[in-house]
Amino acid sequence: MKVHAFLEHHGIAGNPFAEEDAQNDTVFKRTCLETTFHPAWDKIYGDPADPSTAIVFGEKGAGKTALKLQMVRQFERHASEHPDAATFVVLYDDFNPFLDRFVSRLGAHRPVDRVLARWKLWDHIDAILSLAVTQLVTRLLEGKGARPPLTQPQARDLALLAACYDQSTAESFPSRWRRLRGRIGHHGWVALLAPALAIGATLAFAGALAWGAMSGSLGWTRQWWPWLLLAAAWLPAALRRGRATRRAWRVVRG
Repeated sequence: MKVHAFLEHHGIAGNPFAEEDAQNDTVFKRTCLETTFHPAWDKIYGDPADPSTAIVFGEKGAGKTALKLQMVRQFERHASEHPDAATFVVLYDDFNPFLDRFVSRLGAHRPVDRVLARWKLWDHIDAILSLAVTQLVTRLLEGKGARPPLTQPQARDLALLAACYDQSTAESFPSRWRRLRGRIGHHGWVALLAPALAIGATLAFAGALAWGAMSGSLGWTRQWWPWLLLAAAWLPAALRRGRATRRAWRVVRG
């Protein structure tokens, strides 16, 4: 007897064993997702109010994806019941986008095994941070209501994390980052002091030149001190820009 005929004989509409991955198993999602759990479920899931670390090892088909789906569902339920104590869930189960970018940076013509051998623990950390920060920034920008209760150091750190790890393609990075800074209340006025000093000194120098041209007294332009003052006004902004450019190159080049 064929499987299809056997299932029809017993009134079973579909083969409950057809899917090998819990991600696509409709029978599991419909009947087992919230009712049937692994014997070590309590030890793995723990208590969202008092979280702890759990690491699960298993061969293909051992049930790791099923555990992931059940944990996500339980965290969603806990968040709906305790909105002020929701768990931030980061799913790091698709390595292909990160590996593709990693390979493109090292050279697409290199042997794959050599490229993967250079993938280290900190690369996984960067990938997880990228997913987490992108998800967090999206939630903040899509959120309504009052500004998040962040201190200035926290807002600064979040803006820095977004500058390094936000990988959203929904909009351009500059506009998204400006929206985030406005949302969390981090404007960075101190960073504008050096450019403001340089621009102010330049405008004053240009005004002095215009006044000297109209009055016919440009002899002071032949002396060294006006140019030294203008250069000194631009020095903080130039040093700040140079340090930022050097750090950016170090980040990009790894």
